[in-house]
Amino acid sequence: MRSGQYKTYYQTAGENFDTKLVTDGKGIGTETLIDKKNEVAIQIFGSIGGAKPTYNAGGFKYPTESELKKLEVLPTSETKQISGFKCKKYTYTYKKIFGEIWITDEISLSNDLGVFRACRMEALHNTLSVPGFVMEMTTEDAKGGKTLMTTVSLQNTEKYTLDLKGVEMTTAINKVNYYTF
Repeated sequence: MRSGQYKTYYQTAGENFDTKLVTDGKGIGTETLIDKKNEVAIQIFGSIGGAKPTYNAGGFKYPTESELKKLEVLPTSETKQISGFKCKKYTYTYKKIFGEIWITDEISLSNDLGVFRACRMEALHNTLSVPGFVMEMTTEDAKGGKTLMTTVSLQNTEKYTLDLKGVEMTTAINKVNYYTF
């Protein structure tokens, strides 16, 4: 078992955002900056402890309405509080993947900024069959692998600046689906 923590910094309007793996000073740090207006994602990979990070810019394209894939979720009667927000439990099954999702309607943020995107389910499903913000998601597979992602805090006011001036940037040639990043 291992655990990790991600921080997502977003502009007040929720347009552009940066997701960063929080490390304990050991291992590889990763960060992804999404610029929706210019349809570019900047990925930063770097070792903690003095090694020079690498930077990669990749273009993306938004899926058309017909390309959107909804994860069909089924409501339950269960509710609980997560980080101070009332959430309702939903379950899902997709092929050999199953789990539960806790969704709140008390937040009006895009799921791009939360654990639904971080669970990497968007590679299979980039939206949900119900509205709301995903606060917690459990994913299990037929082999017993289990992932639990929970929102531990939300909407804290913090300043974060990423300065990319003068960095050596590589670029990806092909545009990929927005939800790949």
